[in-house]
Amino acid sequence: RQLRLIVGSALSKERTIAPGEYAMTFSLFKPTRAKVEEFLSTAGELNYDEKCGTRGLADEEEVSRLKSKGYRVCRRSVAIGEGWSDYRRAVAKLKQWDHVQLGWTTVVPDAPVKKGSDVCLCARLLPPIGAWVMNPLNTVYVETKRTKVPLLNLVPILPLGYNSSKFSFAAGTKKGHLLAGEERFSVSIDKKDKSVTYEISSLSKPAHLLSRVGYPLVCLLQSGFIRHSTRSMAREMRREKPL
Repeated sequence: RQLRLIVGSALSKERTIAPGEYAMTFSLFKPTRAKVEEFLSTAGELNYDEKCGTRGLADEEEVSRLKSKGYRVCRRSVAIGEGWSDYRRAVAKLKQWDHVQLGWTTVVPDAPVKKGSDVCLCARLLPPIGAWVMNPLNTVYVETKRTKVPLLNLVPILPLGYNSSKFSFAAGTKKGHLLAGEERFSVSIDKKDKSVTYEISSLSKPAHLLSRVGYPLVCLLQSGFIRHSTRSMAREMRREKPL
């Protein structure tokens, strides 16, 4: 497939590399909201065939099947608190995309998480000096799973007696993204000790010539994002914990 290089203005310092009809946009400066929204308006549909595949990553057979199709599977979790108050605070952070506001990554628009919504993950390659790249995403599912104490299972319509809960959502890659796949973010509270856990799980493979050529670097950046996000979430939860 032919690569086409489009040189932007000297002011924006943007370079767009377009394999086929879907372009990827790089910038020496952090993209403006207007530029990101313009990019999102031209992004294509999902670029992978395992929509909602992150729901099955706890199953070893499913993980093996995904790996046989060329997907790299990652999972990382961290304890971030204890009790329902911490759980609710962590869920609120996820819904506002706080877990990806890391300085070298950000999401635009920064609207609350909603199924079907399109967002763009802007990431700086080789921070703090590298170029910025825009990666379009679609929120493919948002879900909350709860369990009740046995007696109250007899009256499931009442919002009472929950002893565990898990909030999750997944962002799927669209055409124009460096990778093809999905990333799931979740917060859960354990029904026994009420510990609160933040987890990131993902499945991905190269979707662009640049990510194929530089796949080891792409994997390094992806692992760095997962590690940075979990550490940041744990740190912010501790810092903001009420006395």
